[in-house]
Amino acid sequence: MVRHITRKQTWAGNEIIQTDTGLLADKIWKAQLRNYPTDLLSLIRKLLLAKVPDLGEKFNQAGLYFGYRVGNRKDKAYIYVQKKNLIIDLCISPNFTTEVKQDGLEVKHRNNFQGKDDWLTGCRIPQSTLDPKPAVKWLCKALEK
Repeated sequence: MVRHITRKQTWAGNEIIQTDTGLLADKIWKAQLRNYPTDLLSLIRKLLLAKVPDLGEKFNQAGLYFGYRVGNRKDKAYIYVQKKNLIIDLCISPNFTTEVKQDGLEVKHRNNFQGKDDWLTGCRIPQSTLDPKPAVKWLCKALEK
């Protein structure tokens, strides 16, 4: 259940919509992603909420990414939406790269803000995947910190 939704502008003028707890309603983000496949994303979101009861979600409309946190803590995971893949950045050590790859995710480290902050970045899951459980497993691991 969503408790509260806020909208704010970043310094670059991008609008971010977020919940205190729960997932954003599909109508809030689906219009921005109308030309993208969203079935996998929807499934991952629902599985993640089932495993992380105090999950909070945010959506950056310009960057087409979702951020996740537990309670009022900082974001611990991001999902970037692309036409062919979802790219996931996780607040876990890059030392987990081998295990993440063994679970079937491709990893191409990204030199973004999170990558410079020692996150495991660039975990790719194809939009065509039939099993989102490995991605959800690692999202949960990042959120447990």
